Amino acid sequence: MSLAARLFLEALRFDLEPEDAVRRRVERALELGVGGFVVFGGEAELVAARVAEWRDSVRHRLWIASDLERGPGQQFAGLPELPPPAGLAACPDPLATARSAGRITGRGARSVGVDLVLAPVLDLDVDPRNPIVGTRSFGSRPDDVSRLGREWIEACESAGAGACAKHFPGHGRTTTDSHDELPVVDAGRAELEEDLEPFRAVADTVSAVMTAHVAYPSLGSSRPATLEPHLLIDLLREEMGFEGLVVTDALNMSGFTDAVASTGPDAGPAAGAVAALLAGCDLLLYPADLAASAAALDRAALADARTGDRLEESLRRLERTARRIRAGAPDDLEDSVRNTRRDFDEAERIAVSSVEIVGERPWRIRPAIPVRLEAVWDDRPAPDRPPLGSIFAAELRRQGWTVLEDDGGTEDGESPATLLLVASTPQAWKGTSSFTAAGRSRLDSIMASCSNAWPIVFGHPRLLTEIRPDGAGMCAWGTEQRMERSAAARLDAEVRRANGGSTGAIYA
Repeated sequence: MSLAARLFLEALRFDLEPEDAVRRRVERALELGVGGFVVFGGEAELVAARVAEWRDSVRHRLWIASDLERGPGQQFAGLPELPPPAGLAACPDPLATARSAGRITGRGARSVGVDLVLAPVLDLDVDPRNPIVGTRSFGSRPDDVSRLGREWIEACESAGAGACAKHFPGHGRTTTDSHDELPVVDAGRAELEEDLEPFRAVADTVSAVMTAHVAYPSLGSSRPATLEPHLLIDLLREEMGFEGLVVTDALNMSGFTDAVASTGPDAGPAAGAVAALLAGCDLLLYPADLAASAAALDRAALADARTGDRLEESLRRLERTARRIRAGAPDDLEDSVRNTRRDFDEAERIAVSSVEIVGERPWRIRPAIPVRLEAVWDDRPAPDRPPLGSIFAAELRRQGWTVLEDDGGTEDGESPATLLLVASTPQAWKGTSSFTAAGRSRLDSIMASCSNAWPIVFGHPRLLTEIRPDGAGMCAWGTEQRMERSAAARLDAEVRRANGGSTGAIYA
């Protein structure tokens, strides 16, 4: 059994692989002595049962992590879904909302056995061209991101789950995706100090910080930050005083693997794991080859005293951080992780209040006009998700609206109002912050036939200006089913308010 394997978290894709394949991957990893898993997808009850089984089968501490930027329901069916951070920041009381969201996320995480939440994103939303941050950020202002991020982190950790701030030292100024290539940030040191501010603000409280596979020449970095000790040790640890875990972004991303490969013909993923450890990383996520990477670390630790010392240091830090997380958990942890009706009700309230009406209300609202829906899904296919618009239509009908099934008119011959639902969010390997070519073509076709369609975007509000010159419309931030219901609920409430209680439709 490999000692170095304790530093790795293997990826488990309940969302992409059958359970038998996941089980075989778990068995192989546990035989190697893996430190834990990053879990994607699955029914909450199933995941909770499997995590308990995995932990019962080993003697060492097993870390379970998951990307929960949009609440526990982002990964685990049956748990509350939340808007992305940009949506939380848009709520009337963003600090209280961030606190509630962190608490809901921490409780939901613990209910399935997750003890390390790979959130929140502390990158700044400062470049509209950025293909990977956007709505994942709390905003463009360093002080806002600092305050909201800290509230979220403290609430999550008070619920018994460690939080992981990402992506250090800041991914907000990139214009390419580190899943595809190594982004290089050309900003000067003064600008990058703004990016660093949120990380400084949470360094004394967060359990973990995730590195960016991004180069920063003005910080003396021509390689990914993941491989730069002067960023992870000198800056993050010594200058900022961070004592928690330094966690890599996924080691299978091209921004990391290409940089490692460029150092020599024999430099593969295993060599990258060794280099990341020496740079100051403690926990290595999503290795391309777990067995080869762990074996390479074991060999390096035996051959080189410095590598061996770093391995021991990271193992001690893992144990120390685990004790810290447990010590900060509530005394009634078992009761607190049960997902009460209150958590779902609070998540619903947050989702509805986050939906934003954009523009100075240049439309007029007419009562009792049936609506027709057009939908553009501009993200990767979503397995098992109902088609975009079906949940929205069901919610409107529940509120008493008439939603037409086809392109026909109303009984009195008047044309129906058209609502244009557009889903387009930051996604790995998507490569754009805007619409894909296919999405743009679909949008143009709809707008050519119905120029007065009123848009509702499930993504960043910047997208509204790419649909209509005046940028008017509604922003619902994310593609979770909860956000589709919330957009319909907010639309209904807005129309009822404007019409003294009657239902209606929005016209441009």
